[in-house]
Amino acid sequence: MRASLDRWLDFPWNLEPLRQAIDQRLLLAPAVARAKWNVQAPIEDLPREAQVIAAAVRQGRALGLPDAWVEAVFKAQIEASKTVQRELYAQWQAQHAGHFDDAPDLANTIRPELDRITAQLLRGMADNQAALNGKAQTMRPLDAAALSPAAAAQALAPFPH
Repeated sequence: MRASLDRWLDFPWNLEPLRQAIDQRLLLAPAVARAKWNVQAPIEDLPREAQVIAAAVRQGRALGLPDAWVEAVFKAQIEASKTVQRELYAQWQAQHAGHFDDAPDLANTIRPELDRITAQLLRGMADNQAALNGKAQTMRPLDAAALSPAAAAQALAPFPH
């Protein structure tokens, strides 16, 4: 009983909103992939990625976050998403997959959701900046690890573990 209570008390609850935001962002990667697949768009869109990172850096700066850290975190999130997308594209190419009827609209559905998650992720970073820069605190594993262990590792790479 005491051991489980100690484990519960030692759990990094303060990091949970940050972990959830990282997880939610990565769990959107299959929807992004389906949307891109339907219009035969490339996975990598460097100008769009630069816009996303620049916007995150601006928002992070307003929260007192170091530009370099925000840039590293969002580069990692984007790379993790692209890893999932590449894995799915390879699977779909091998299966000769056709058009997805359930693919959401990238601009009108997915990007607003990504913007919402970006704000959550930045808030989680700001709320835990001192803790994350101090002793290593580990987050619970991402649910998105079921999609791609490699992508989940990429998404968490900028954080202490």
